[in-house]
Amino acid sequence: MNILNESTYSSIIEFIKNFRGLSIECEMELIKIYPQISKDTLKNENPLPQIQRPIGELLEKYEKLQKSNYQSNDRLLLQIAIENSIPPGIISRLILQEKYKSKNLQKSEINEMLKCYHLIEPPELAANIRMCSMNDNQDGIIVDMRRRCLGEEYEVKLKKCAKDCGMSFFDENDLRRTGFDKTPDLKLVLPCLYDGTVVNWIESKALFGDLKTHKKYLNQQLESYHNRFGPGIVIYWFGYLETLKTLKENPNGLIILNGFPEREKLFFLTDETTLEDPKSSNSKS
Repeated sequence: MNILNESTYSSIIEFIKNFRGLSIECEMELIKIYPQISKDTLKNENPLPQIQRPIGELLEKYEKLQKSNYQSNDRLLLQIAIENSIPPGIISRLILQEKYKSKNLQKSEINEMLKCYHLIEPPELAANIRMCSMNDNQDGIIVDMRRRCLGEEYEVKLKKCAKDCGMSFFDENDLRRTGFDKTPDLKLVLPCLYDGTVVNWIESKALFGDLKTHKKYLNQQLESYHNRFGPGIVIYWFGYLETLKTLKENPNGLIILNGFPEREKLFFLTDETTLEDPKSSNSKS
């Protein structure tokens, strides 16, 4: 199960907001409470925290604790993150921004510090930042890398599924070579029908589609694809909030799925413009 109704989704978000501890521990508890929901779906729930205390106070507290210890302690910042219900990856970035604000560092420079801990001074702070990164499964450089790899993995899966069912398509690289800037993962050479609706393109998202995420993709990508290529499909591989399907902002003909379209609901247009069942298709990909 990875299509969530509003009630279940709200209860999960409320549990996360009230949980005191690391996101990794929260995830383990959620898996116990909701065994019927896919683990990948639960891993994707991550509401932004409300930071109650000024970050300057948190930096000051960290520095006082570090000075009061007889030996270096690389878990002080992690403990502050837990006490204030701030994901370790987020507090790391905020602390670095506060620590170096007099130098007016760019976002790219902060990102480089989060990748290369030896750039952070003093070394005790670098060790604490590193510990925070290692204990956050929702935010940070390591998580960003994992998400990029996951996105690429599911794009490969999408292409394999499309080839296996006989679709002919252009991928992002093909479209960019012809001058398109914003491109879906797959643009079909010939439109097909899914459950009676025309499909011109398919977009892959290796995440859970909540309301905020879906609206972001509508504004940044999906509306552009629809305006340029016509109706298409967006796949949220780890599920979605069921109310997304009735969202008034959705362009006409946008299909939202949690997996590759079922073969029995797909029909292809042949060169003779007749409908062809993929089970009996000899189309080449």
